[in-house]
Amino acid sequence: MVGHGSNADGDRSEALVNEIAVHKPVRYRDRWGVLSAIRHALIQRLAYTFGIRIYGIYTRPVEPPVGPGPVVPGFIFRSYAAGDEIPLLAAAERPELGIDETFVRNAFAKGDVCDAIHYNGQIVSFHWAAFNATHDHDGVFIEFGDDYRYNYFSYTLPEFRGRHLPRLFKPLRDLNSVARGRTRCISYISIDNDASMRAAEGNGNRRVGFAGYVARGPLFVAFRTPGARNCPMRFFKPKSSATSVN
Repeated sequence: MVGHGSNADGDRSEALVNEIAVHKPVRYRDRWGVLSAIRHALIQRLAYTFGIRIYGIYTRPVEPPVGPGPVVPGFIFRSYAAGDEIPLLAAAERPELGIDETFVRNAFAKGDVCDAIHYNGQIVSFHWAAFNATHDHDGVFIEFGDDYRYNYFSYTLPEFRGRHLPRLFKPLRDLNSVARGRTRCISYISIDNDASMRAAEGNGNRRVGFAGYVARGPLFVAFRTPGARNCPMRFFKPKSSATSVN
């Protein structure tokens, strides 16, 4: 486990917490508008009824910090990997984080890492990254080049949003990736996920194209737009006799 960051004095830490607004749940329609809500419902119906999934492909270069790493008073950055199951689970107490023992052990077994931001010893924001082929849905996997890091699961507790914590600590995530020989990161985001698309672009990612697949029973058809074909990524179904179009 690698840790970075600083502990502020008690008064300053308390002030940071007092400044954080409490967010109430907001319906998708109210947050993004009627048209976005209709698009979201349509994309979800295509996915769960017909097995059609369409993603935007986002990439950016990995850029480790030049000089001292970022210091955000009151917050600490830690990177967890295989062997850190117990401390990670202990720091992920909030159930809404979605980090349970089965998930953690399976992720670490395939070489994934969890880059987490802590406040008062507890995880308030995290990013999961993979360095090997990773499952998506319905037995379909994504694979990517050996110099890529794949970002696949991130979350920030509502009361800590708006502080740009993932963006502030991005250099430390990149530093760990460079140590693994990764020079670029890649992610794919469902085209109805407005929040994740905005977050990806805010973190410096650029959408290079679209990719996806149809997976229904024995049928599997993958597709990529020209921009996505320029990236070393593809969706595939192991040991499948289905047709694949790339």
